[in-house]
Amino acid sequence: MKLFESVQLGSLSLKNRLVMTAMSTRLADPRGCVTDRLTAYYTSRAAGGVGLVTVEEASIHPQLPHVQNALGAYSNEQIPGLASLVDRIHQAGAKACLQIGLYFRPDVSAFRRYAVSLESPAYGPGCEELDHDDIEYLVQLFAVAAGRTKAAGFDAVEVHACHGCVISEFLSPFWNQRTDEYGGMPGRFRFALEILAAIREKIGPAYPVIFRISGSEFHDGGFSAEDGIALSRALETGGVTGISVSGGLGHVNHIAIPPSEVPRGILLPLAGGIKAAVGIPVIVGNSLTPEMAEEALRDGQADFIGLGRPLIADPDWPIKTAESRIEEIRHCVRCNQGCFGGLRDPSIGSITCLYNPQAGRETTRTLEAADVVRKVAVIGGGPAGCEAARVTRLRGHDVTLYEKKECLGGQWRLASVPPGKGDFSLLVRFYERVLDRIGVKTRFGEEITCDRAAAMEADVIVIATGSIPARPSIPGIQLPHVVSAHQVLSGEACFEAGRAVVIGGGATGLETADFLSGHGLQVVVVEMLMDSGRDMLPGIGVRESLLSRLAAKNVEIMCGYRVTAIESNWVIVSNRPLRGDGDVRRIPASHVVCALGSISDPVAASYPSLPSGRVLRVGDCRWPANAMAAIHNAFDVAVHI
Repeated sequence: MKLFESVQLGSLSLKNRLVMTAMSTRLADPRGCVTDRLTAYYTSRAAGGVGLVTVEEASIHPQLPHVQNALGAYSNEQIPGLASLVDRIHQAGAKACLQIGLYFRPDVSAFRRYAVSLESPAYGPGCEELDHDDIEYLVQLFAVAAGRTKAAGFDAVEVHACHGCVISEFLSPFWNQRTDEYGGMPGRFRFALEILAAIREKIGPAYPVIFRISGSEFHDGGFSAEDGIALSRALETGGVTGISVSGGLGHVNHIAIPPSEVPRGILLPLAGGIKAAVGIPVIVGNSLTPEMAEEALRDGQADFIGLGRPLIADPDWPIKTAESRIEEIRHCVRCNQGCFGGLRDPSIGSITCLYNPQAGRETTRTLEAADVVRKVAVIGGGPAGCEAARVTRLRGHDVTLYEKKECLGGQWRLASVPPGKGDFSLLVRFYERVLDRIGVKTRFGEEITCDRAAAMEADVIVIATGSIPARPSIPGIQLPHVVSAHQVLSGEACFEAGRAVVIGGGATGLETADFLSGHGLQVVVVEMLMDSGRDMLPGIGVRESLLSRLAAKNVEIMCGYRVTAIESNWVIVSNRPLRGDGDVRRIPASHVVCALGSISDPVAASYPSLPSGRVLRVGDCRWPANAMAAIHNAFDVAVHI
């Protein structure tokens, strides 16, 4: 395979064409220094067979972290830790690159927001335009940080110049409306080229320097594909070693870290255009499958394949691909919950993965052989049950999983039904294959009652029976045209054209509305809270894309309204959700769908009668949450059995 050819990146020899692309982790300490957790995270990816590990963006200014606990390259005190990280990456078999960059993000740092030009959309109260002295100061910050990168022993340095950082704001006509020498064409490129020249002066002509750029911002009036080609040519002339192609307009759309609705490979045509225009190596990723990656190389669309989220989900992606074990890969489903969400959600705290609980927790979530082999029965084949069975079996236990249906996946199978979420089925396929491969015995079509559980010859019983849809006491909720979102997505309730009211504007309600509107129904969503999708983390692209899609389909979302009654052809709502009076409206509805959350499976409540210590609960039957919480909880419980 071309993926595994040894190849040159300038003066740097690499064992294959796979490059781990940079993605922040929040695993550094508050001073921006390397920690054991950060080292373990990158060492794991290096050991997985990638040729070059690009360590996450390191801030070049102490008061301007782009995320909390951002890595830094702004002080000589950080060099020893960075050097130690490089040594560990080398020992694990990969070469090491450090990305350096700069954002002005007052929400993270409380530092003043500087803009490329005050006339740009970034302008706001307290915003200040960068003057010539500021620009020269930033140029030198990049150069000095590149010098520290080389001093720490990294094999290359990458400059972050895409989707929302200060360099990309200079490059983009969407943001850059300056009229001096840093505006217009080719003035928009001047800042980036000055940074490259200063870096070359600092570290010499031979040291590999990569620029990560947006091949296009995918936005009218933004940085275009033609701009990407022109910039790449200018950078090549300026002495850059390689171009890493990303995309998107960081403040506006979500192409940079796209959710599952964005087609895989959307960046390939952009990379191909750049590669045809320059003579230096081109790197491109965007969660490509092994087959797509190999084809991209053979078709001449790129020289290297970038792997970001795929290596978060499965560090051994390269080894498994090289050994033709592609079916064993834990493929990224592009949910953005653990990776991107881990940078924004304080309850997560740092980068992780929906169904790789060890990602970012390599030092604390370890899998070791059990001291005593036990017979373990897992009741329930949803995500939590599958993870519990996987972990206990890998620890050496004799494991049998019981599922009352004829397939694994539980409610997660419904998650792949709404538009743009087909990738979510990859999670079920992974568990089906891994449980069979490692020797978990599966028993389908068997519902385990409390009495049957009590009679089992099992040392430990793991209850993973999940949750059921909540059904509140709304007058008329028992009418025959009222169904649950689960019934809709499973195909149990089939609708013809008509008017549907979805009660509940959380993720499930909105995705069900998206599904129904795509089948020709006119849909209204009723949400008691003042915002819809509040259970979806903002800023990671999923909620924003879904709401945009619903608006385009003319789905009406009525926030601040409570359903007070359901009638045969009407849903009665009030904008006074506390009391139910005020502005009372009657919404015509031939179909009513309840999406009002979940409660733990009541069957699980019967198991406390079993001997204490023999029964463990995981996932939604313990407390209803999301799939990531269920899977991570299952891992934490199973690893101690």
